[in-house]
Amino acid sequence: MILVPAAIPERAPCFRRLIDLQLFPQALGGVTVEAVHAGTRAEESTGAEAVTVLLTGRAGWPGGELRPGHGLYHPAGTRYGISVGRSPAVLLTVHARPEPGPRCVLPAARSEDGHGEHGGSVPLARRRERGELRRAGGFEGMAVHWLATTGTVGSRRLAVATSTFVPGGTHHLHRHPAADEFFLVLLGGGDHLTENGRVRLGQGDLAYVPAGEWHGFRTRRGVTTVALYGYLGAGSLAGAGYQVREEAA
Repeated sequence: MILVPAAIPERAPCFRRLIDLQLFPQALGGVTVEAVHAGTRAEESTGAEAVTVLLTGRAGWPGGELRPGHGLYHPAGTRYGISVGRSPAVLLTVHARPEPGPRCVLPAARSEDGHGEHGGSVPLARRRERGELRRAGGFEGMAVHWLATTGTVGSRRLAVATSTFVPGGTHHLHRHPAADEFFLVLLGGGDHLTENGRVRLGQGDLAYVPAGEWHGFRTRRGVTTVALYGYLGAGSLAGAGYQVREEAA
């Protein structure tokens, strides 16, 4: 597990590579966070598919307004722009490992209202988890909403979701054989669980778990915890694989 404490910048401008493929070449993707001044327009071109989530502030793109918790999926080769509103904003971007071979840049698409360009990006779709994770179990007091999956936005090697733990909520030791996982605490805090013990995670801390490593989470007593998490290397829970440790099941 890679721990990145205090991952979210407090002041703009600030750009951080939380998980950098040059430093962690075995990682199945990367994670960056950027604090952007008010009135700034961030323009990017993605070499690999990516997901951007607005953590704080307000922003806009040619398809509409973005508020905290909103975001965009960018297919590989997408050009996109995000305009920050009247107060600074913090953007988290998760990107898959670039695929080998030549890269193409998708042509920009006009927005429906005729203003600006979408650049191929797709707004995230919030969907409550009602399928495989619930059937497999391994948790109590935890609710999941998917934001980006193969089924919702067409991602191939990325999945992003939010999880909310009520006080005492726990996700027991489990692992994903085919995907890495990132887990960013947005509110509250608790213990990241490993085979060898616990690691305290507070608000703003990020844990990055390589594929196949046993991990879990338990929120603090009396504390509700909200996290943004996801898989790199797969576009769904089924693609990532999900195994609950027997003694924890």
